Amino acid sequence: MAVYFLRARHISRGKGGRVTRAAAYRAGERILDQRTSETHDFSDRRDIPYKEVVLPADLTGRPDMAWTQDRSTLWNAAEHAGLRRNSRLAREWLVFIPPELTPAQRAQLVRTFASELAEKYRCAVDACIHEPRPGADSRNHHAHLLMTTREVTPEGLGRRTTLELGGRERRQAGLGTTRDEYLLLRERWAQVTNEALRRAGLTARVDHRSLESQGVGRPPVPSIPEKVFYAERRAGEGTAAGDAIRARHRERLEARLHSAGDLARVRDRQKAELRREAAEHFARRRAEPKRIRWNQLTREERNAHRRKQYEARRAVEKSDPVLEAKRRESRRLEAQRRQQNNPESVRESRRRWFHAHADEVNRKQRAYRHAHADEINRKRREYRQARAERSRSKSSESTAEQSAKNWLKHLERHGPGPTAEESARAWLGYLEREASADRSQSTPAPADEHGRARSSDGVQPDSPDRDHDFGL
Repeated sequence: MAVYFLRARHISRGKGGRVTRAAAYRAGERILDQRTSETHDFSDRRDIPYKEVVLPADLTGRPDMAWTQDRSTLWNAAEHAGLRRNSRLAREWLVFIPPELTPAQRAQLVRTFASELAEKYRCAVDACIHEPRPGADSRNHHAHLLMTTREVTPEGLGRRTTLELGGRERRQAGLGTTRDEYLLLRERWAQVTNEALRRAGLTARVDHRSLESQGVGRPPVPSIPEKVFYAERRAGEGTAAGDAIRARHRERLEARLHSAGDLARVRDRQKAELRREAAEHFARRRAEPKRIRWNQLTREERNAHRRKQYEARRAVEKSDPVLEAKRRESRRLEAQRRQQNNPESVRESRRRWFHAHADEVNRKQRAYRHAHADEINRKRREYRQARAERSRSKSSESTAEQSAKNWLKHLERHGPGPTAEESARAWLGYLEREASADRSQSTPAPADEHGRARSSDGVQPDSPDRDHDFGL
């Protein structure tokens, strides 16, 4: 049976909302949030039979309005149009569609209401119909109408729509209250739905008024908020918030059985208690330190926050030698694993990095040598003096008798070695191989700017490093 339901809510950055994510979920698409560099991918959804971005009639089909038909462009523009941390990025209308209608009739019903919203407020309306999911109520055909809070123009998003104006601005513009406009939209959805049911030849009708206004004596059912409903369904049991809502509803039903006066007194008392609890809640929120939600931060602010966290974590690790040793060991093992799995890829990445940062590397090397010149020179002198002392002590200790003993030990360990004839034949074979190798090479090996030969891959061959840094 046809049931009336219409609910409006804002996609607000202050509450952690992201309109790019909301649009991607409702349309079943993949959208990159350019403000935060997050990718929201819901392209695997198969329960969206209809989706369309509806514009005012005079802007529909214009070439300069083609940017609005790309959801990524449209909703990224909405993200960038809201400059404040608590900006309202979009307004969503959630409506139930009568299950008695055919898919084409449902699409026409939603398109009609979206066109009226776009025409009245000069905005873009992203309308998407969702079918019931497997295991859910088969009558749960509903639509999400995501409306921009700013007017659309060929140049982009403009000023705020009249529906988003505050009380003072609405009075200056000669408009009524936002509540009155909301009630008019509720009534209009009922009218559009009933007209669609009448054209379909159905007798079912919906009514936007309350049961009391309709004169229906049936007691209403409790309205459970969406978050509470899903939390109870995940847990498989009631929650404190849901139990409190149902307890207030039972209290009103008992008062209704006595008299209308008792019902009015119970309602007034419950409203006063809810207002008091809300005031206490906001007072506690104001007393707490102000917290900024992660979704309110831009990409640069998120990266700065990550850097601070990394620096704090590194400070803790450096203060504890055990943690620092574990970290170094884990990084060494990880580098060793990468080197063993794909050594050529590691070498190539190192070449690319050194080529891209050659100037920076050379600058740091020059700065290091300049800052530690005295210490480097001192260690070089000590190294040379120690080598000279070793050579002098070795020459003074190596007498003829000692040399003979060393030679005899070498013969015992390695054998007599090749004869003179064998050595001559080996030398001639080496010369022949070198000559044949020279003849096979048509071009000489390339050389660098200093005349030194390079290998075929452009890497300088290994050579003795004469510039010792002594582990500095």
